[in-house]
Amino acid sequence: MPVFSKLPSSLKFRMTGVVVLLVLSATLIVTLMALLLAERDMRSVIGNQQFSLLTSIAAQVDAQMESRKVLLASLADTIPQAAAQDPAAMQAFIDRHPVARRQFLNLHIFNRQGVLLHTDGDHTSVTRHMPPPARDFLDRAMAAGKPVVSLPYKSEITGLPSIMILHPVRDAQGQVAMLLGGSIDLSNSNFLEQIAQQKPGETGYLFIMTRAGILVHHPDRKRLLAHINARPGYNRATEMALDGFQGWVEAANKDGSDGIYSYKHLASTGWIIGARFPVDEAFAPMIAMRQHAMLAAAAFAAVAGLVAWLAIRSLLAPLGRLQRHIANIRSGSADISVLQRRRGDEIGELGAAFHDLMAEREAAQSAIRDSESLISNILERAPDAFVSCENTGVVTKWNAAAERVFGWSSEEAIGRDIAELIIPPAQRAAHRAGMARFADGIPGPFVNNRVRVTALHRDGHEIPVELSIGALRHDGAYYATAFLHDVTERVQYEQQIAASEARFKQLARIDTLTGIANRLVFEEVLQQAILRARRNRKALALAYLDIDYFKEINDTLGHGAGDIVLKEFASRLVASVRASDTVARLAGDEFVIVFEQVANADEAARLAAKIVTAVRSPFPLEDAPRKVTTSMGVALHEGDDETCAELIARADSALYAAKRNGRDGFVVGD
Repeated sequence: MPVFSKLPSSLKFRMTGVVVLLVLSATLIVTLMALLLAERDMRSVIGNQQFSLLTSIAAQVDAQMESRKVLLASLADTIPQAAAQDPAAMQAFIDRHPVARRQFLNLHIFNRQGVLLHTDGDHTSVTRHMPPPARDFLDRAMAAGKPVVSLPYKSEITGLPSIMILHPVRDAQGQVAMLLGGSIDLSNSNFLEQIAQQKPGETGYLFIMTRAGILVHHPDRKRLLAHINARPGYNRATEMALDGFQGWVEAANKDGSDGIYSYKHLASTGWIIGARFPVDEAFAPMIAMRQHAMLAAAAFAAVAGLVAWLAIRSLLAPLGRLQRHIANIRSGSADISVLQRRRGDEIGELGAAFHDLMAEREAAQSAIRDSESLISNILERAPDAFVSCENTGVVTKWNAAAERVFGWSSEEAIGRDIAELIIPPAQRAAHRAGMARFADGIPGPFVNNRVRVTALHRDGHEIPVELSIGALRHDGAYYATAFLHDVTERVQYEQQIAASEARFKQLARIDTLTGIANRLVFEEVLQQAILRARRNRKALALAYLDIDYFKEINDTLGHGAGDIVLKEFASRLVASVRASDTVARLAGDEFVIVFEQVANADEAARLAAKIVTAVRSPFPLEDAPRKVTTSMGVALHEGDDETCAELIARADSALYAAKRNGRDGFVVGD
C-alpha cells in the first residue's frame, strides 16, 4: 500500500508504525464520531434555544408596539376638538402628557385630507401635504378605525428612518375628524436597542425586516430602510424567511460564513424578526474539544507505539537470527543445516521451509549444470555446424563442426560479427536488415524453417549449406541459434541427376537414329499449329511421306544401308523446309512435315515439289550411290472444326493417292 511504502524498511519499524497508525486512527475515529454526534445534537439544542429566545424577543417587541398603540389611543380619545385649529392649544395638550413625548420621536396631527396640522418635534405651524404613499397609509388608517403601523420611511421633518403609528380621532358624532400619529426613530429607539442587547453570543445579532424584506432594525444602521437582498449574493435562510418560514436553519451568508438563523413573525406588525449566530462561535467549545481529543489520541498512540516496539522487538528477535543464518549461508560461512527447525513456532517453520527450499535449489542447480554440460557436449560433438549469436549478430557459440565447415576456430569466431565470418558480401546488407527486424522481435522467413543458402568459407570460396534457424528469448533479448549442414556433395549429386533427367527428357523427344523430332513432339507441334492457324486465320499444311521401295533397300543392302538412307532422307527434309516448319519421323520410313502459314494449295504444292526434287539426288552408300525417291501426300487445314487425327488421315489418304500415281511424286488432297 502507498501508506506503508513511506515507512522505514525495517519490519519492526513498519509493524510499530502500523500499530501507531491503527491506534491513532481508531482513537480519532471514535472520538471524532462522538464529537460529531454531540455536535449534531448541540446544533439542535442551539437552534431551538435561539428560536425560543427569538420568540420571547418577538413577544417583547409586540408588547412594546401594543403599549404605544394603547398610549396613542388614550391621547386620541382626550384631544380637544378645538385644538386642531389652535397650535398653542395642541402643544399645551401634548405638554400635559410627557409620557407620550418620551415614547415617540414626534407626535403629529393630520386632518382628513392628509394635511399636517401640527408636529410636536419641530413645533411647526406650516401645513404639509402627505406624499401619495403616505396618503394611502392615511386612507387605510381612516378605513380601519383603529391604530395602523406604517411601512418604514425616511422622515421629511427629521431625516431619520422612522415608522409611524396612526390613530383616528373621532368627533362628537363618532366620525373621524383628524388623525393622531406617533413616529418612532428606528435608528435610536429605546425598546429596539434593549432588544438588540439580547443578541446570541458575542458576534451574533438581531434584525427586523418587513415581509417585503425592508430592514427596520439592523446593527449596521446604514442598511436601515434598504432591502435585505440589496447586497449581491445569495442567502438561503433569508429567502426561506421571505417565503414565510418560521424556525431555525443553518445556512451560509453572502460572505460564505456559516451561521444559525432563526426567524419569527411579529403579531403586532407582521414584520419578521431574525437572529444570526455564527457557527464558528457557536461551536467554539466543540472545536476546542476536537483539538484536545486529537492531542490525546496522539499521546495515546505514542505510548501504544512504544509498547508495541518493545513487544515486536522481542517477538522478532528469532527472525533476526534467521536472517543472519541466511546471510552466512550466502557468504559460504555456514551450511544450510543451521536452518533446520529448532523452534516450534512459525519462525521455526519458516527456517525449515528455507532449509528445504535451499536444498531443492542446490539440487536443481546441480541438475541444471549437468544438463548444460550435456547440451554443450552434444552441440560441440554435433555433426552439423552449430552457431549461436546475439540479435546484434555477435557470435556466442561456435562448435567443432563449424570450425571444420567454415575454417574459423571458436576462439577466432566468438565475439565477432557473423556477417564478417560466413555471409557472402553480396548478401550482408540483406542479412543485417533481417537481424535488425529479428532484434525487434519480428521473425524472418528463415526462422523455424529449413532453407538452403550459400555461406562463405574462410578462404573465400562459397559453400552451399542447409540452414535451420531458431529464435530464443533470454534476459529480454532475442538470440538466434542455427544448425548449418554442408550440402556440397548433395548439390553436386542433384546437379548430376538434373543433367541426366534433362538428357532423358531430350531423348524422349528426339528420334535417336535421325536426330529429328519424334512422334511425341510431332503431336504437340501439330496441336499447337492448329490452334495458331485458327487464331491467326492462316492455313497450314501437313505432309505425310515415306521412302519408295525402302523394304527392298533393307532386304538387299541390309539394315545398315537402310539406316544410312533414313538419316540422309531426314537430313534432306530438314534442309528443304522453312525455319517455321517441323520435320518428324513417325516410325520406319514414315515421316511428316508441318507447314505453317501456307497461303493456299498452290503454295503447298510448291513446298512438296521442292522436297520431292531434293530427295531424287543419289544417296551415297558404301558400295555405290543409289537413287531414292519419295511419295508424299499433303492435306491443308482450313476449317476450325477439324481435329489432328482427321488432318493426319487426310494426309495419309493423299500419300496413298501419290503411290497409286506411280510414286516419286506428291498429291495435295482436298
